[in-house]
Amino acid sequence: MKVKVKILSGGVKEETLDVNEEATYEELLNSLNINPEIVIVFRSGIPVPLDEKLTCEDVDILRVVTGGNR
Repeated sequence: MKVKVKILSGGVKEETLDVNEEATYEELLNSLNINPEIVIVFRSGIPVPLDEKLTCEDVDILRVVTGGNR
């Protein structure tokens, strides 16, 4: 299955990947070398659990930025 991925992290990067029909969102992140602890994955604008199977051909990955103490 072809999946169009948009990575939002200080800019926008788009890729189209060929993934296994049984792949999960976490496996997609692993194939992109993205740490799943620092992103949120969206399908049609709605966050998805990483252990869920890919069900959509358009995925947005948003890097989460956190602040520290001043």
